[in-house]
Amino acid sequence: MIVAQDGTGQFTSIQEAINSIPKDNKTDVTIQIKDGVYKEKLVIDKPYITLEGACYENVQITYDDYALKQLPNGEKMGTFATYTALITGDYFTAKNITFENSAGCGSVVGQAVAVYIDADIIRFENCALLGHQDTLFIAPLPPKPIEGNRFGGPRDGLERKVGRSYFHHCYIEGDIDFIFGSGKAFFEECEIFSLNRNEEVNGYITAASTPIDEQYGFVFHNCRLKSDANSRTVYLGRPWRDYAKTIFINCWMGAHIKEEGWHNWEKRHAEETIFYAEYNSSGPGGVCDRRVKWSKQLTEKEAREFSLENVLGLNMLRNRNDHRVTIFLAGDSTVEDVEPNKGNQQGWGQQLPHFFTSGVRIINKAKGGRSTKSFINEGRLQDISKSIQENDYLFIQFGHNDQKIEDESRGTEPWGTYQMYLTLFIDAARERGAKPILITPVHRRNFVDGHFVDAMGEYPAAMKELAANLHVPVIDLWEKSRIFYEKLGEEETKQLFAWYELDNPDKPQDNTHFSKYGAKKIAELVIEGIKELELDICHFLIEQQEQVK
Repeated sequence: MIVAQDGTGQFTSIQEAINSIPKDNKTDVTIQIKDGVYKEKLVIDKPYITLEGACYENVQITYDDYALKQLPNGEKMGTFATYTALITGDYFTAKNITFENSAGCGSVVGQAVAVYIDADIIRFENCALLGHQDTLFIAPLPPKPIEGNRFGGPRDGLERKVGRSYFHHCYIEGDIDFIFGSGKAFFEECEIFSLNRNEEVNGYITAASTPIDEQYGFVFHNCRLKSDANSRTVYLGRPWRDYAKTIFINCWMGAHIKEEGWHNWEKRHAEETIFYAEYNSSGPGGVCDRRVKWSKQLTEKEAREFSLENVLGLNMLRNRNDHRVTIFLAGDSTVEDVEPNKGNQQGWGQQLPHFFTSGVRIINKAKGGRSTKSFINEGRLQDISKSIQENDYLFIQFGHNDQKIEDESRGTEPWGTYQMYLTLFIDAARERGAKPILITPVHRRNFVDGHFVDAMGEYPAAMKELAANLHVPVIDLWEKSRIFYEKLGEEETKQLFAWYELDNPDKPQDNTHFSKYGAKKIAELVIEGIKELELDICHFLIEQQEQVK
């Protein structure tokens, strides 16, 4: 279906298109929305619906109801009737759309919800959610209100079910408790923006009300917390109910985050029951040595328990007619998604999604400092095995840290343990019906007297021998990067690496880790290898001219 305000589609409003779908719909329906500002109060009450725009900056769904609004009967509207979009149909997906409640500041209008989710298996991809107080509500409602007998709104009094929601590459904006509710939600690579109210306390990002018997609540993974508010004026969260659970993992936090991190909402007793935790927080607001004592700093092992697979179930996120192929990446720091606090540094796996349409999903499990041996011994291959499915791909690139034979936890012998551990990766993929692809380790930048010198030793040859013996396709990134570096030369290759800046050429050299530009160029070599192997994911590749920005 196509919705277009200019009449070039089947419908001129989004709600008309939704209303045309049968109530008992059992098939996937995609509603494509052309550019425009749609002032609509949406009710999405049928399953298997996808709303898709071309770009969230150009497709905006907006409304302006608010809690203090007086109704004809003299009552106030209340929080839970203010939504711009109410989602009650399972298996809903939104892509490239802005959802906004434009009512304004909560100190004037009260709560004003942009998106109200009361359904299961919900996905938001590349969307923006805009509001002030209570921007995003993830149902169910708590068992009862703190004051009075009812919450009000369209879902009050109905059966309370804990749903699962996934937000990927989204922008979410608000000030007071602007991500709140009792559901389970996973926020991945999102930007969470706290508005400036010019107050001593500018806001609280979360207000979870996780039920007592739920293991997971809100999990933020690889997100960026930003604001234009004064420093140390925003809390990570406060408990709407006593068993609130909120976790931040590998998140960059701006200076607006308070040093103590969390607020108890004047509920001293809740300090014993809530679960507020962080792992590897970074940035000016990510210094955790002054966090409240009743919050927790996770170990790396504990943090792995809060994976997408565990919190929501990866299989759940692929609905029955979702034929997307997933590429899992296993590797080291030259491949990984690098944290934002490392500035210009990126792994080539971080650039790979830009070369594919939405028909391919990239899940980057690479981790800096890991070898074939340590990656497996830390349980990282096991995590992949839980999620990888038939016809998925496992791309495997190791070698840099396998070279460190003096380190018993990482070092491997090229013709012995290196091949042995690589075989475990291959077997794990094949046991699940997935396709292993070996990738020889990318070169470091290593020039002597103007001539490029190999520093990877026998590891690339050992990998290629194993690939031949086990009939595994191989992308020879070792050879491709050698040719590329030699063509560029000693000086020009500097720009591929994160240490090099034109205004500071004397910065300490790091000839292993890539700049954003370098990661993109190496990813292009991987794409070249995919084409040479004629893998079936080639038809999901975006044409080169569309990649240039």
